Amino acid sequence: MYQMHEGTLALPVEWQDKTMNVFVSAATGTEGVSFVITRERMPWGMKFDEYIASEIRKVAKQVPEYAVVLNEETTVSGRAARVHEYTWTNNHAPIQQRLTMVEYGQVVLMLTFTAPGTMSESQRQLMQEVISSLKLVEPA
Repeated sequence: MYQMHEGTLALPVEWQDKTMNVFVSAATGTEGVSFVITRERMPWGMKFDEYIASEIRKVAKQVPEYAVVLNEETTVSGRAARVHEYTWTNNHAPIQQRLTMVEYGQVVLMLTFTAPGTMSESQRQLMQEVISSLKLVEPA
């Protein structure tokens, strides 16, 4: 049984959850600020740390003017996690992203906070509070 905000859905067991949750701020002056949750299945036999290293290498190659701001281990809802914060440019405009990767069985939850320009310390703190509020159930 698949559960979503609006209810449940009976799906074949072979189907994978590739849903994406996208949240945007409606506050004045926050255009371009978003929080996105995606789910990625780890390749067969790969460990969480290996997956993280692979994803960080991909990001570094894919985005122009990539620069690391922060890269640290943490926990989210009692699970292993990694925070990877970086800056890059899109159409000559600076962007800062804070990617929190959370181990969830064979799935990695990717929690991505995006802010145009440079993320303020108060924005970083508010997003950390949102992520800290995540309460995960045991994976199926």
